[in-house]
Amino acid sequence: MPIKRECIERIKATADLYDIVSGYVQLKRSGGSWKGLSPFTIEKTPSFFVHPEKSFFKCFSTGYAGDIFRFLELKENFSFLEAVEWLAKRYGIPVEYENDRSPKGYSKNELLDIHEEAATYYQKKFQENREVQRYWTEARHFSLDTAKRCGIGWAPNFDRGLLPLLMRKKYTSEALQQCGLLRWNERDKKRFSLRFTGRLMIPIYDVQDRIIAFSGRIIEACDDYAKYINSPETPIFHKGTVLFGLNHARKFVSDRLIIVEGPLDVLRCWENGLDEAVAPQGTGITEMQMNLLRRYVSKVLCLMDGDGAGQKCAQRVVELAFKTSIECQMATLDTADDPDSLLLREGKNGLERLKKESMIQFLLRTLLPSGTEATAIEKEAFLKKIYGMIHGCDSEVTRRVYLEELTRHLNLDHRAILKDFHNFCGDMKFTSPSSKVQDVHGNAPLKTEKLRTVEYDLLSLILHHEALGAKIAATIDDRWVRDNGHGPLLLKVLDEIRENMWEGPQSNSMAFTPEELNELFSILALDDKMEDPIEATNACLHSICATFAKNQLTAINQKELMQRKFAKSENSLDDLDFFQNLQEERTRLRRLLFVCPRIEA
Repeated sequence: MPIKRECIERIKATADLYDIVSGYVQLKRSGGSWKGLSPFTIEKTPSFFVHPEKSFFKCFSTGYAGDIFRFLELKENFSFLEAVEWLAKRYGIPVEYENDRSPKGYSKNELLDIHEEAATYYQKKFQENREVQRYWTEARHFSLDTAKRCGIGWAPNFDRGLLPLLMRKKYTSEALQQCGLLRWNERDKKRFSLRFTGRLMIPIYDVQDRIIAFSGRIIEACDDYAKYINSPETPIFHKGTVLFGLNHARKFVSDRLIIVEGPLDVLRCWENGLDEAVAPQGTGITEMQMNLLRRYVSKVLCLMDGDGAGQKCAQRVVELAFKTSIECQMATLDTADDPDSLLLREGKNGLERLKKESMIQFLLRTLLPSGTEATAIEKEAFLKKIYGMIHGCDSEVTRRVYLEELTRHLNLDHRAILKDFHNFCGDMKFTSPSSKVQDVHGNAPLKTEKLRTVEYDLLSLILHHEALGAKIAATIDDRWVRDNGHGPLLLKVLDEIRENMWEGPQSNSMAFTPEELNELFSILALDDKMEDPIEATNACLHSICATFAKNQLTAINQKELMQRKFAKSENSLDDLDFFQNLQEERTRLRRLLFVCPRIEA
């Protein structure tokens, strides 16, 4: 259902592009703009820029550019309508539809609403159940204030309230099937059952503070039930791309983040003033999650459980840290210890007293316990594992630093290590697979026209010098514009100007395709303001006009040759009229060639 144009403009004027983008990537001031790592791809050098005053972004890695709606379309895979509705809800702006009716049908915003309703319901049940609250405070030793701040809830056994509540809200059947909170009965297509019962409900937020899933922890551990049950994969929750607590921790980032194993470990860290703690969804961390960390920091402290599963996860963190250019410090816990129990027992000081190791030291301790006393065969097997990890680094300098550290700890000849490493790599070029640029959907970067054309320059003049648009539109003849390259886009912009509909790409997002908007914002992102825009415009007009005239003259000459070849006779009236018309057109084009239109200041 179309949203009123005035409403869209009101939302756009209120929404803060910097506020939205900074949830996905750490931005740093760069002149008049903000710069950070691309939120759309994996990169080590920042190439993503936000221009708050002009309200648009440009990503040079992928070629993407656009306004706040375009950003959400790309990052969240929203439709334009979903992006507008989500921003309206975030900034408290009522959405006005063309026929005053909200659209029906399943959308991601509907899934987010369902999770908000469920979270409110679970929190109310937690507040009403004294026994569950006692478990939280006496068995888990958390405060009720933490429960309130973090939205902790309770999913009762044999609950009869949540499902009727969601039904009364009239969510679509498709949304209820997709939300992950309910199980769909395949035999009886009209029946749902609850996925979570008898569990503490820990909400999982995305970086924009939206509840997208839950982690349900059973109160009394037993062999028949899993300790944790997490929401399944849904259109708004992909566990390999979400870090628990990042929505909170990103606001406290200084120079590092702390990785712990589970949600309650994170909450314990926060209670002890370690607000920079996050956790993967389960014991396995993914490359996507490590790259998500890399957008905020280049250093992390790994504080995993001391048991086998925790150490295995820590090894995976180290392996991915090499690959994603993150400097990882490893904190060693006792075998039976975990961050929750350590901080509960000793507080923040307990973390400070822990032995800290570099990644190389950690790998030596866990993969080669006998160290320098290991046999040659054991060292060779260990080195092959380490070489494979170090080879994932995209910097030759970084590789050499790690190899030097490896040499010191193993008491080996450095030249031998270097030679062995290069032999292992097969003298290949050191290119990290993760450095290959792909967009958020795994696609190659957008291809844009590399050679600047006169149509491109005219678009740049219109975008960077607003007062020139009307003058160019009134002067240029559409026939002069090529029908390829940037020509069709220029004609579309000129039409918008002539219809008094042009206020820049930020206000014309509905008039252009996503690809056209991307190109307009990409041109706008380049600081192409000219010292003498009037003279530059006249040079473009002369070029485009003269090129048209020359091409038309060539075509006329070819027509004349063909007509003379097949003419009926020298004195045929039809042929005389034809040649006379050609000559008149030739005269007009020659005049145009030497007296091209100009604009005045």
